Amino acid sequence: MRSYAVSSLLLAHHCLALSQYLSSLPTEFQSSHAKWAWVSYESPAVAVIPGSFNRTALQAPHEGDASDPIVREAFSQLNETDFVAYDQRFFHLIGPDATIDHVQELAYQTHEAPCFDQATGNLFFAEWGPPGGDNGTHDWQYLLNTRNNSLQKIKTDPPTYNAHGCVIYDSQMYVVTDGYEDVETGQLVRIDPNTWRHETILNNYHGQPFLGFNDLDIDSDGNFWLTDSKSAFGRDLIEFSNPTNPTIYFVNSTTMRPRPVHITTGNTNGIAVSRSQADPSVHTVYLPDTGFSEFKPVSRKNPLGDRALFAYDAAEGGVLKNARFLNNPIAWFYDGIRASKNGYLFAGAGDGVDVIDPVDGLTLGTIRVGGGENVAVSVAFGKNELWIVGRGGVWHVNGVKEELARDW
Repeated sequence: MRSYAVSSLLLAHHCLALSQYLSSLPTEFQSSHAKWAWVSYESPAVAVIPGSFNRTALQAPHEGDASDPIVREAFSQLNETDFVAYDQRFFHLIGPDATIDHVQELAYQTHEAPCFDQATGNLFFAEWGPPGGDNGTHDWQYLLNTRNNSLQKIKTDPPTYNAHGCVIYDSQMYVVTDGYEDVETGQLVRIDPNTWRHETILNNYHGQPFLGFNDLDIDSDGNFWLTDSKSAFGRDLIEFSNPTNPTIYFVNSTTMRPRPVHITTGNTNGIAVSRSQADPSVHTVYLPDTGFSEFKPVSRKNPLGDRALFAYDAAEGGVLKNARFLNNPIAWFYDGIRASKNGYLFAGAGDGVDVIDPVDGLTLGTIRVGGGENVAVSVAFGKNELWIVGRGGVWHVNGVKEELARDW
């Protein structure tokens, strides 16, 4: 009897210690269909980890090592979750009815350029770079009918090679590409989703080829913001070396004149533009630097490389002002990034999609894609849902409390 009592006491102590690291969920989330965890620095067990512990910038929190068995178990439980909250605001934003489903399991290949057409229910996205395609070159894209979960490969007319980013604006799809080999340089193209007719609308800066576009966003005035990256050369999609350092271009949609507005010795990747709720003429631009990911002469992830997220005020003509450091990822680096209707930032960050407050820069929580080899790369919004594409396929997050899709 005494042995049983001692065992029960130890078990109760273990559960109490574990619950101190993983805070109790709000009542309405305890019966959620999704699996939630709450990690709060208000808990002393989170603020001060006993024993030895370690985690690199290349590892998600659940991959961290700790000598204390209770902490190790807490990390393990994080890997069983769908949503991890770091701030109470994440609960209010996502809500208890949200679910995440892995709707398409694809090769562990980078998938990019998601565009969700709310009118048709179609999700356009691309497979990017080697080892897929013809030596890494893709002249086709995926189209997922989200209403019946059927997937097909499509080709535009003429074909769009190596699509890397996509945004829908005024019922048209705008796609940026890497170009391919020595045949075609990076381009900004317009695609009619009804006919799949492709039209190139920009392919040079005063005769200089672009490095290879990675992503884009469009502001509420219809102007383009393009990230020109060294990733295409780094993955041997193009044969010429970089004519300049990675650059952000602002393109006036009326004149189509490109203007460099930011340059980095790291790398450009995703970009997001949001509009002030108080003053619709004011835009904020968010830029993550991904110098963390190096290509040549050796392909590697450098934990000392740039991976910070900065915010800028966009002045007339695309001039970026009032630069401010906003966030450094908890893990990995920010790939595709999008701003929701109310300005929250959703960024692919390896293990999942981080949701970031645009004012204080805090990571409010993470929408996880299951761990293992799965990697969240980029997102596209519906009204109360989002689609995540990345290594491992496509995930659908449904029943989100916050309205996500922008009104432009």
